[in-house]
Amino acid sequence: MENKAGQFLERYREIEEWVLNNLNISEMKELEQRPQYKSIRSNLAFCRTLRNLLSHYDWSKAGNDLVIVTDQAVRQVNNLYYSLNPVSLMRVAIRAGQIFAPSPEDSVLAAVKVMQRNDYSYIPIVDNHRIVGVFSTKTIMQLVANNTSFAFSESLKFKDIKDYIRLIDESDAHYGFINPNVTVEDVSLKFQRSKARRIRLDMLFITDNGRSDGTLQGMVTPVEIL
Repeated sequence: MENKAGQFLERYREIEEWVLNNLNISEMKELEQRPQYKSIRSNLAFCRTLRNLLSHYDWSKAGNDLVIVTDQAVRQVNNLYYSLNPVSLMRVAIRAGQIFAPSPEDSVLAAVKVMQRNDYSYIPIVDNHRIVGVFSTKTIMQLVANNTSFAFSESLKFKDIKDYIRLIDESDAHYGFINPNVTVEDVSLKFQRSKARRIRLDMLFITDNGRSDGTLQGMVTPVEIL
């Protein structure tokens, strides 16, 4: 089993640095006494104890590790880090200006070529900074299946297929909407919980009000969260 002691100690060092710079506390044990950290008190104590064990004693003998830090211990110290210093969603999100987002007046065929070239499964259709529809590879199949004589042409615009790209209830969609002020941990939980749904979430669009009628701020997928 690989010993993750180095990863654990490095993350704990970052925690100590953040606490010193932001809370003006030099002794980590003091955090455990503060009421606002009651919910993470046990993890504070665990990580502090393990750090002290690893730092103050030589636990390696003849090249063998006598104390093994596991993946779970690294997860614990990471959880502690993000509990104290939550990562805002917009720090990891794809910003609105970086999103390929055609308007209703744009060519469907031109967009499909961009999707194929970049391996995009979904793209938002945006009008005046608001999402008015979502186009996907599934939309293409629906268009062909419901219109046997259908053919893509340069003249076909997204406004011509508005019934196929309209926004649907999130419980039936692979996408959703979220507020930019939430943390990465909140979004990670949302993606994880969606695995139990009939249709799993593949992306979340970030709008100023967290709803489909808000102004587009960015988007995030499980890749950015990871």
